[in-house]
Parts: sequence; C-alpha cells; structure tokens
Amino acid sequence: MKYYSFWLILFLLFVFSSCQLSRNINSDFALYKNSNDWSHDYAMGSPSWDTFERLPGNPVYRGHKGEEWPVNGFLFLDPVSRDWYLYIGVYREFYKSYKDSTHTRGSKCIVYKSSDKGKSWKLIGDLFPNDMPFFSDSLKYAGAPDVMVTYADGKYHMVFDWGANDFDWEHAYRGGLGYAVADKPEGPWIVSAKPIKVDTQFLHKPLLGRYWRMYAPMIVKQKNDWVLLYMMDTQPPRSWALAASTSKEPWGPYTHTTILRHAEVKKHYPPLIEYFPAFTYKKYVYIPGTSVSINRNYQYVQRVKIKDVTNPDKYRIFNAGSFWHPENVENEYAGIWGQTFSAFIDNRNDSMYVMFPSKDKNDFGTINLAKASWKHLYRNQGFNFDANEGNSFLFIKEGIDVGEINMNFSLDGTMHLIWDSHTPIDIQNGWGKFSLDQNNANYKEIVINRRKWKINVYVDNNIQTIDSGTIQNWQNTGNNLILKIVNSQYSLTINSTVLWEGKLNGNPGIMGVFLDPHSYLYANSFLVSGKKIKGHVTYGFYRALVNAGDQDSDWTFKKDTMFLNGNGAVSKKDSSFAKWNFFGKRFSLFSPKGPLYGTVNIYLDGKLLRRISLEETQPKRSSMIFQSDTFRPGDHAVYIESSDGLLPVDCIKVEL
Repeated sequence: MKYYSFWLILFLLFVFSSCQLSRNINSDFALYKNSNDWSHDYAMGSPSWDTFERLPGNPVYRGHKGEEWPVNGFLFLDPVSRDWYLYIGVYREFYKSYKDSTHTRGSKCIVYKSSDKGKSWKLIGDLFPNDMPFFSDSLKYAGAPDVMVTYADGKYHMVFDWGANDFDWEHAYRGGLGYAVADKPEGPWIVSAKPIKVDTQFLHKPLLGRYWRMYAPMIVKQKNDWVLLYMMDTQPPRSWALAASTSKEPWGPYTHTTILRHAEVKKHYPPLIEYFPAFTYKKYVYIPGTSVSINRNYQYVQRVKIKDVTNPDKYRIFNAGSFWHPENVENEYAGIWGQTFSAFIDNRNDSMYVMFPSKDKNDFGTINLAKASWKHLYRNQGFNFDANEGNSFLFIKEGIDVGEINMNFSLDGTMHLIWDSHTPIDIQNGWGKFSLDQNNANYKEIVINRRKWKINVYVDNNIQTIDSGTIQNWQNTGNNLILKIVNSQYSLTINSTVLWEGKLNGNPGIMGVFLDPHSYLYANSFLVSGKKIKGHVTYGFYRALVNAGDQDSDWTFKKDTMFLNGNGAVSKKDSSFAKWNFFGKRFSLFSPKGPLYGTVNIYLDGKLLRRISLEETQPKRSSMIFQSDTFRPGDHAVYIESSDGLLPVDCIKVEL
C-alpha cells in the first residue's frame, strides 16, 4: 500500500509541476514561429516578417498637378518577350472627375515598358487614345484606369473598368467593365463592341441589398472557360465584395454575377478588404486584398485552384496580415495606398516581383517596385510594425502577468509599450481610426522615442504620469529596452542605463505595442517572461457595424449610460444585423433592453446559438444577456440580428 501511495504522490507532483510550467511564459515573440500569437487586425494593423526588398529607382512614377493620384496599377511579365509592363491607373486627387475644359477624363491608364527587369522604364503612352470611342459616341471620352492583362492563344487579353464622360460619384452608375484584345502588350488595343458589364444592371436591385457598382476587373483563363473577377462596393463606400462571372469567350457574354467574398457573411471575414489585381502561378490564382482602413497596413491574400476560382467554398487564406511592411521613405509616406500590390512570380530566379502604390508627403501618388524570394517570403526572426496615417496597435493573444520584457529594436517615431491592459477596443469611424485612450482606458505604458521616455498609468480614463526623462544614448542602428517587475517593484533600463525604479500596483491583463502615426518599429527580439492568466478583450459597438458592412446612416449613435461603456448604437429599422470578428474561445454578449427592442438571434460562425428577447416595458441598463460555452480557440465571428424590433448594439467580451 505504501508503495502505491508513493507512486501516486510522485505522479500528482509531476502533474502539478506540469500545470505550473504550462502557466509560465518565456518566449521570443519576434520569432516567425510565434507570429500567430500576435493580433492581426484590419484596422489596428499587423506585424510582418516579410522579406521584401525595394528595387533601385523608386518611385518609378509620381503624380503631378492635375493627375495627382497614380494609386492603382498592374505589373505584367510578357511570357513571349520577357519584358515587363506597368499599366498605371492615374486619377485626380480624391478621385475627382474633370469639370473644366482643359481635360476630358477624370482617370486614365498609362503604359510603361522595361526590357532590363525594372532597371529602366520607357513611356509607351496612354493605353487608349484620348479621342477613342468607347462602345458608343456617348462614351467617347470614357476613363479607363484599372486594367489586368493575360496572355492566351497567341493574343493579349485585357479587362478594364470604365466611366463615361459624365461619370462622377453622383452618377457612378455611368460605368462598368470592358474587354480589349491586342497582338502586343503595348497595343494597339481593340475594344469590344459592347461593354461586358454595365453598372445599371444592379442599380435598382443591388445584390445582397447593397452591391451594384462593378470595378477593378481581373481575368483568369480556365481550361474551357474564362472567369471574370471584379470588385463591387456600396455607395457611399463602406463594404466591398469580390464577385465572378464566366464566359466561353473572353469578350463575353458573361453569366450572372456570383458574389464570392463579402463582409455580410455570418462567419469570420475581415471588413474593408478591397481586392485587385490577382495573379496566377502554377495551378493557383492568388488574390491579394488590402484593408482600406486609415493605415492600409493589413494585407489579406486568398488562394484557390484555377479550376475552382468560382467556388467560394474552395478559397483558402494564404496570408492574413503578415505579408508586407512600408518603409520610412518619402515616397511611401502613406504606406500601401490605393489598391494592394500587383505581382508576378519568376520561377527562373525564385523571385516574386511586385508593384505597389503609395503617396508622398505632398499627397501625390507614387508607383514603386519590390521583390522577395517566393520560397522564403518570411524571415525566421524579427518583425516590422508600422503606423502610417493613423494609430496602430497589436497585442499578444494571452493574458500575461508580466515579469520581464526585453526587446531589441530600432524605431522611427513614437512607440507605446503597453501592459496590464483592460481597455475596451473600438474604432471611431468607418475607416478604422482608433485610439486606446478613447474609452475607459485602463493600462500601463512606456512611451518612447529617440529623445524621451515617459511612464503613464491609465485608470478609468484618468492618466497619471509616473516619471519621464531624456534618453542620452539612443542608437540609430538598434536599442535595447528591459522592463523588470518583481513583487510590484519595477525597473526600466534602456541601452544598459537604468532610467527609473519604483513601485506600481499590478493588475495583469493584455500586453502589446501601440504606435503613433508615421512611426516605424523593427523588433529583432521581443522576449517576454511571466505567467499566463485568463485574458479578456472587450470589443465595442462600432467594430460590429463595420464588420457587418453597415452604413452609419442606418444607425442612431448613442452616448448614454444605458450602454456598458457609455456609448452604443441602435438601428433605425427592424431586420438589422451586426457582427464581431475576434480571436478567442468564449464570449459574453452585453446589451440594454427596452420597449422598442425585439427578439435577437445570436450566431457563432454561422450557427444559431440562442434567441433572446430584449423587449422590456421600461429601459434597462446594459448587462450580460448571453455567455457561450467554451469552444476551440481561433478566429470566430458572433453575428446578431433582429427581426421584430430595433437592434441595440453594445459590446462583446472575449476570453482569449
């Protein structure tokens, strides 16, 4: 009996020790193998381990007065001559249409050619002559900025979007998609007699009740068919969809429109994603997209076999976030801006070449080139994180009782090292603008730039500066920061100099990195030690509206103590819906109740979990109306909809 008791005690000690070890954390989060431990968010941004290097001579093209925004384009490798071609979409600033007598087009496409792999470029000219008829005399001066070219059966096939001479954003239906064919990539191009798509087709009967404009076309050759991929959006812009049609001939006629990707789906899908253009390699079509949020620092790449390109169930995520980083140079001031990158793969030298658009400090568009190894798209260690026009924030998807943070980094701009965060996360507008201190801020931070440091503590939006000072030994090539915490006793060291020691009350939570606009971080190492704890993130109402592609005009925004954090939204009509995308394993849903509200259906990843009535004779302050069981940790979506009353949207608390 004593023999068995001994082994039982030894076994229990082993189990207890293993549990203790599993709760400890001691990891380098700058390693690519730990990349999925960070958040990757359409609005707040994403760290990237990409290996892209810029080609000499950027920018290849820069906008100028009257043609300010060359922010779209297509990079084409001619399989016959091996020459490179750039088809650059040029717009007026803010996508204005021309209203004066000196110009006839609000947008156009210009063509450049390189015979030395991008080292030098020759201007071919405008894609289409200025006085060329489009389909009919009424479209004589149409603009055609966005094109894609493919080679098949001895011909060059092009699809393009077009707008009539009276196109403007009040008459956006005066446009559509077209087809042209040529014997050479530089043309001349013969435009088909009729457009292949016209926006008036869906103007009065929008798909999914909201999509009717078609633009940014892409063309893919299958064995027996041609597939036309294209973007659709809402007016005003809030939601974007990827659609497809097929034809036996490249010029059409094309079949009905099938929507392949859209934000309204009840499952996890990042909003604000705009695709264009696609590229093919071997058996696959790769379809890059960019978040058109204020920062444009989230790239989303889907992949599907060519034979399955019209089947939405066959699409797979190739990369969700960690694919691209901007550099702190004047021609990339806005990060990727306009569309995402355009690419081709040259398997003779294992290279992925890309064209990417941006804007400079003067708000002129720029067209630039870069390359990376196709087989080694990611480095093993060290990530870039950036903020362009707005703030950026990433966090480790664990609750952590921090013991030490030790990071080696280089930085341009201002970084906030965040820990003990319990701050609700939301956005401030439909373009993803946000700030951590906008709503019930609760966190600690070290604020650092090349000159100064500061330690702040936020408690319920009240800020206390603990200490601050100057940095005397900043290194442009790289720096080291160490934050140590032992029994609430803190020490901050930068480049071997102790800057502060003191005591703070601990309140373990989420930790991460926040960047001010136009800040650029490279972290070669990011060592964190401590203990794992139960972590939570609360997401606010505005994210739920944008995630679902909802228009602000369909909602009444409330600043009201009836909502948990003092603000929320209420739909203006029945049959409304909202959605939260998140990473986690459990959630709690909060909502007020009242006489104008009805029954709410709650879905998780498209599966109905519960129907709950929010109707009460008197208004009741927001409280938890539903808590889920635990499910597999990962990317999920909670979708709520009403059918017999107005829908209030408050917040969701997610367990990581």
